Amino acid sequence: MRCFGDTMSRRAWFLIAVVSALLGVGLVFLYSATAARCEHGRSGDAFFFFRKQLLWTVLSVAAMLVAAHVPTRWWERAKVPLLVAAFVLLGLVLVPGVGRGREGHGAQRWLDLRGMSLQPSEAAKLALALFLCSYAAADPQRLRTFFRGFLPTFGALAIACALIAKQPDAGTAIFLGLTMGLVLFAAGVRLLHLLPGALAATAAGGWYFFTHMEHVRARIQTWLHPDHDPLGKGLQVKQSLVALGSGGLWGEGLGRGLQKLYYLPEVHADFLFPVIGEEVGFVGAAGVLLLYVLLGVAGWRIARNAKSPFGFLFPVAMTWLILLQAALNVAVVTATVPAKGIPLPLLSFGGSSLFFTMIGIGVIVRIADEGEGNERPAAPAQEPVRLDHTSS
Repeated sequence: MRCFGDTMSRRAWFLIAVVSALLGVGLVFLYSATAARCEHGRSGDAFFFFRKQLLWTVLSVAAMLVAAHVPTRWWERAKVPLLVAAFVLLGLVLVPGVGRGREGHGAQRWLDLRGMSLQPSEAAKLALALFLCSYAAADPQRLRTFFRGFLPTFGALAIACALIAKQPDAGTAIFLGLTMGLVLFAAGVRLLHLLPGALAATAAGGWYFFTHMEHVRARIQTWLHPDHDPLGKGLQVKQSLVALGSGGLWGEGLGRGLQKLYYLPEVHADFLFPVIGEEVGFVGAAGVLLLYVLLGVAGWRIARNAKSPFGFLFPVAMTWLILLQAALNVAVVTATVPAKGIPLPLLSFGGSSLFFTMIGIGVIVRIADEGEGNERPAAPAQEPVRLDHTSS
């Protein structure tokens, strides 16, 4: 196999270098953010979170290497079984006694696997991206029809979002719907089909969230009026802004941040970026964001050089998933949008997110290897979207 051999694409090496840099930054700041709390907490081990994340990093890198050696045609053929497996996992989470939540959280979002936790929504992101891109690549023209193109793809997306919303996890459902909706548009689904479906799903989802999820309304109220409960529901975001603001241009110094010392909750998971901003300042935080931009550039270069429609679509979809999730995390910690528990991809603590993201990176590496030396064919994403009714 050519992967990781002498002839592997330079574009793939560039992607691997950027991903490695993000993984390294994540491990460094995870230890900085959690060492003091863990050493003086219940575990008594400063390396408690670091050791767990290092193990997941090793497993995830191994998974990436395996995925990078699997021919892309296998992923295309396995699209339906992988999607069905993801739906089964999402359904199991909802079964009493099987799915579980975490202390202080009412939602059931995890499955226990012999001491390790699996979050099926992370698997669903990857499986859905593989399904949509493979389905579109198999026959790009059918994407412009309603029954053979729009209905199967949008239906799969709607089922995944509904199962995730039922956990309940409104933020992830909204994020997945938005991201994969953009993938459908890029793949060639007609706007005349997509827009009404998106509006109907938005209306139904909005009604469900506001009538069945009190915490969604509470988070919006806290976002609109953070000073109403500064030591309660508004504490997390306010302390996040304090951390980012106190970092200044160059930061307080690595390991010298104060907000991580019991002031900022969930610092190891969804609020790692404020620790980065406090300790290495605006320059360091901007450097991390630049790494995400470079990851997007790497994915786009691989997509442009791909020799198949799937090879074009999947890197675009996967990099969108990573970049938009990073953007949403930064928006939450800067109080730009209401609070939502969403990790910073490749940096935050959490095995499921890292594991399935790295599998997706491995698929992109394989696409880069297979596409080296080949020109990209005309991709469905570049076809203009026509609003005239050509088929139904």
